[in-house]
Amino acid sequence: GRLAPALSALRDYFAGDLKRFEVPIDWRLTSDVQRQVLETLYESVPYGEVITYGALGDRSDTGVHAQVIGQVMGGNPIPLIVPCHRVVASNGLGGYSGGSGVEVKRWLLTLEGSIPATLDWDITRAP
Repeated sequence: GRLAPALSALRDYFAGDLKRFEVPIDWRLTSDVQRQVLETLYESVPYGEVITYGALGDRSDTGVHAQVIGQVMGGNPIPLIVPCHRVVASNGLGGYSGGSGVEVKRWLLTLEGSIPATLDWDITRAP
């Protein structure tokens, strides 16, 4: 059916074989500013790279501040395809509205090689 190509693309992405989703995007449900910011992200921040909220605001030529960029990311209708997980705060990861929040963002960035894998357990409690 119509979902088969999308499911195949997702499988390839999570296997590390797909670096960019090549799908038509219908932007009609977004405002002009949202569309400009999200299109800029989709077109200019590739797999394995990150950009700060402020830098994305500058790159998008919208004149909006980092906080507004964060709001746009939070309202992203297709967060994996338009990779808002690649937008980070200047002092850390920032937030993420997809899945379980910032832990999903950290996992996706680790999958893409943007940040190093970390141990998720407390070694001070080792036997």
